[in-house]
Amino acid sequence: IAENVGDKLGGCDSRAQVVIICGKNEKVKQALEERQWPSNVAVKVLGFVTNMDDYMVAADCLVTKAGPGTIAEASITGLPTMLSGFLPGQEAGNVPYVIKNGFGGFERDPAKLGETVQTWLKKPEMLAGMSKNATAVGQVHARATKDIAREIAELAL
Repeated sequence: IAENVGDKLGGCDSRAQVVIICGKNEKVKQALEERQWPSNVAVKVLGFVTNMDDYMVAADCLVTKAGPGTIAEASITGLPTMLSGFLPGQEAGNVPYVIKNGFGGFERDPAKLGETVQTWLKKPEMLAGMSKNATAVGQVHARATKDIAREIAELAL
């Protein structure tokens, strides 16, 4: 997926930056680090990070699987989100949630996913609208997070 996105962005006239976070998958991390990327695409490949929120705040869009925590965090930061897959059952409902709320899309095919991300990045007004929609959804998640923290604090005291 990262390779397809990088290659599609390489076909653009402008410069782009892609940050790939591989978690604990060292084999994928090494393969992506060794890959040749288009000259107009700066690529940073990372392993496990503890500051994902910093990367989300700096990003124009996110490509990820449909994990509920990641979707909530992306919406809180107003980040348009392209979903690439989901775990059957527990994550399946997250795909229509993102699409219905207008802050992202879903594509399993890596080539089509790369094309869609390229299209998004070429249309700042589209990204801005998706970001606005994500922020609206994110306000709900942020309130819920504060409520949970408050309740835990009350139980602890």
